[in-house]
Amino acid sequence: MVTRLPVIIISNDVVPGLTLPVAAPGLRAYGLAEGLRAHDIDARVVVVRHVVDRLWKKDVPPPTPRGTELVSGSELRTYLTSHAPAIVVLTNSNQIDHVEGVEGLKVVVDLFAPKMLELVCQEGTDALPIDQMQSLRERKIRALARADGFIVNGAKKIPYFLGWLLQADRDPRTTSLPVVNMCVPLSRAGDEERGRRKPVRLALTGYVQGWSRPGPWMEEIERHLDPDRLVLDLVVGEHWGNAGEGLPDSLLALREHPAVTLHPVMAYEDFVTFLAGVDVSIDLFTRTLEREYAMITRSIVALACGVPVVHPRFTEVTPLIARYDAGWLVDPGDAVGLSTVLDELVEAPDELRRKAENARRLAQRVIQPARAVAPLVELVDTLSS
Repeated sequence: MVTRLPVIIISNDVVPGLTLPVAAPGLRAYGLAEGLRAHDIDARVVVVRHVVDRLWKKDVPPPTPRGTELVSGSELRTYLTSHAPAIVVLTNSNQIDHVEGVEGLKVVVDLFAPKMLELVCQEGTDALPIDQMQSLRERKIRALARADGFIVNGAKKIPYFLGWLLQADRDPRTTSLPVVNMCVPLSRAGDEERGRRKPVRLALTGYVQGWSRPGPWMEEIERHLDPDRLVLDLVVGEHWGNAGEGLPDSLLALREHPAVTLHPVMAYEDFVTFLAGVDVSIDLFTRTLEREYAMITRSIVALACGVPVVHPRFTEVTPLIARYDAGWLVDPGDAVGLSTVLDELVEAPDELRRKAENARRLAQRVIQPARAVAPLVELVDTLSS
């Protein structure tokens, strides 16, 4: 029987349990750890402390959830050395400097997101950010070269990351890229109410990022809003890494609409409770190279809560929604198609309930951490032997 090495997942962002708003990288680390623990693997999440210090505004120390430790960047190398032998999972290449050269570590690089495309696809950026691209490329190639194994967050990204493997002189013919989809713990709160509420409640949520901004479809949504039939909850804000950009005018203009409620960003636990009170999540954005390869976390969290999603036809999440009929797929530029969907939400409550049931089934079979991490469990066993 293989004695499994402990697993340390390094997170560059806050995770659930710290009573702070959470973004995709923190949710990824948290979900992987929860899934590994379900398989009796000793998994802990190490959060780089400066992020928490930046966001935590209270005089008392932040709560530390089970299996989570806060470690400053300057002490991370010492921490990893003291906990070797172990398997370290990097959800991006930011911390490779602290991992290289530490004896007793097996390194798994999580091919989590197309970070280079995030740089390239920033809205309003005409010239390529060459200096940032060169720095990221150098660091990413070092991480790929050092890795003892890989996982990839969605099958659509495999060709994209094959190109990166070649840059790192890794043989794509013999390098395994097992798919470990985005996973978060499931919630069934509010299931029985979906499709029965009047008015129907839509939610538009998440951080506004430079590579994913609201577009003209907001006008179509606004045209359908009615306090008695269809209302919209906005839970949007800036991520700490992009502070200062401000919310788009299209969102700010909606604040005065009688069918719109604007909420501040919430701690993850409060956000999940909020989702229990909505019927459908709206998650639309312009098609870009980055969005093509992204595993859209807003939609994953909604589906994990049994909330069907209005979603584009071109992301990593699209085939999941299509396979389980867990929402409505629409071209963001198709005003007629979006109008039809919005009308159906109000006029066909049975269809809304059916799609909500399908969202729950998708979540149980795909998003549930214990199921999603099965390929990572196999990799842990291989690296432990």
